[in-house]
Amino acid sequence: MRIIGGTSRGRRLAGAPGTKVRPTADPVKEALFNILADRIPQARFLDLFAGTGAVGIEALSRGASRVTFVESHAGTRRLLRANLSRCGFEARADIQATTVSRFLTKAAGEPYDIVFLDPPYHTDEGKRVLPSLGAGAIMHPDGVLVIEHFHKTHLEDRIGQLTRVKTYRYGDALLSMYRHSPREDSP
Repeated sequence: MRIIGGTSRGRRLAGAPGTKVRPTADPVKEALFNILADRIPQARFLDLFAGTGAVGIEALSRGASRVTFVESHAGTRRLLRANLSRCGFEARADIQATTVSRFLTKAAGEPYDIVFLDPPYHTDEGKRVLPSLGAGAIMHPDGVLVIEHFHKTHLEDRIGQLTRVKTYRYGDALLSMYRHSPREDSP
């Protein structure tokens, strides 16, 4: 794994041994950041199911002001901390040692501009947490949510206050982008 753009471009990141952690492939990560390019500078970025932090660290490298990483596995968090240190981004990162579901029920404070989630493939983790994200407060009204998921996983077009606006396919991976739905009472 490596950083593919920004101030830490080319820097190698430590990966988790085995197959428990599936990092976002470089072509998918590159596509994600091409899609989000105009939104990244100075953004507050939330990386759910963060793993070793490759996506959130890429956001920091490209100018995000702050990234919150949510990762429940202690060994993977150690690798995440080492990767942040390797890139010098510790001061702009916040690591939450909890499950995504628990984090979302307790999250408070300033909303995020970009929410990225990459739940384990072949599980219902993404579907399970999307309603909490669709409830509203965690994401800025002009923000976006992007979920990376297996191409055979069906996601609803509308989830609470969020509406899917675009889906991109890269091999077996899909990136589905959601935004806040327009209010029906607005002109």
